[in-house]
Amino acid sequence: MQTTFMGAKKRILWVDYAKCIGIIAVVAGHAINNVSGKSLDVAYNAIYWWHMPLFFMMGGFFLKQISPTSEGWAYLLGHRVKPLIKAYFLNGVILIILSHFFRQQSWDYTFLYFARLIYGGSTLNNYLSVFWYMTTYAIAIFLTTLLISYVKKAWLQFVIAIASFFLGIQLQDVTFFGNDSFPWNAQIALLAFFWMLLGYYVFKLFTKIPWKYKVIYAVFGLSFFIFLIYLYAKGELDFVLWLKSSTIHTGLQAFFIPPLLCLVVFIGSEAIERAGGFLPLKFIGQNTDVIMFYHRAAFDITTLTAFMDHWYFRIIIGLAAPILLAWVIQWFKNNHFWHRIRVQD
Repeated sequence: MQTTFMGAKKRILWVDYAKCIGIIAVVAGHAINNVSGKSLDVAYNAIYWWHMPLFFMMGGFFLKQISPTSEGWAYLLGHRVKPLIKAYFLNGVILIILSHFFRQQSWDYTFLYFARLIYGGSTLNNYLSVFWYMTTYAIAIFLTTLLISYVKKAWLQFVIAIASFFLGIQLQDVTFFGNDSFPWNAQIALLAFFWMLLGYYVFKLFTKIPWKYKVIYAVFGLSFFIFLIYLYAKGELDFVLWLKSSTIHTGLQAFFIPPLLCLVVFIGSEAIERAGGFLPLKFIGQNTDVIMFYHRAAFDITTLTAFMDHWYFRIIIGLAAPILLAWVIQWFKNNHFWHRIRVQD
């Protein structure tokens, strides 16, 4: 989720705010999952229509073309893909061990979970249920970078990405050597590939669009979102976008609706920046990776007492605990001891 840096000089604030909105939606969606109630069911599905495509689109914002040289490949693999895979396994191992002791799981279960971490995708549950995103994101980064680097015409790039998208839709009902999911949810990376390419070009055009036109679109886009929610609540819309389990109804809806809704979020995020911003939202947006990794583990705190075992407490703790962890990590990185270690290395 490291999508907000333009080089290493300046953060683009509206992107941080968009990430903040996205990660709050992720935590809220997981908090209300499996909670009975018509309104929560509608809210759950409405959140899933756009929140993960949002992160994939933002993943395309700062992609760079690479040269067909060893330096270009070293940049792609060493600086873009490798950190994602390292974070996936490092945080995965930490959370598996934490789950073992906190949930009092057997060592047989824990050793099997390490194997599932290697396979990834929808085999991951509990603390690691969101980790499918990291491998899918890494694959999409790799594919999209190659596409913009080696296919020069934008129209041809979109032809390839759109074909990839609908191939991924077709693969949702296909098993992989008897397994319900592909390793690393690779079939979903075919959809993320399109969203990431779209984000690559949306970012180039976004700042060039006059603000008044953005406001007009945001009003119509938000109205469209409310209309979709109304149709779904009435049983007149069958749109489901559960990427982890590869459950998608239908391909055309998945193609058009998420980007339209994501654009509303981008415009709303720019509105927050224009209004002067809000420091806590900025901090959350800058630390979405920590929240993404650890909010499911934080949910377990809500089960310690019956009083706290409610979805609204899960949202609060799922955000507050990882935010505190992110603050501690940032403090540690900023102190002199840490800098001395980095200089010595």
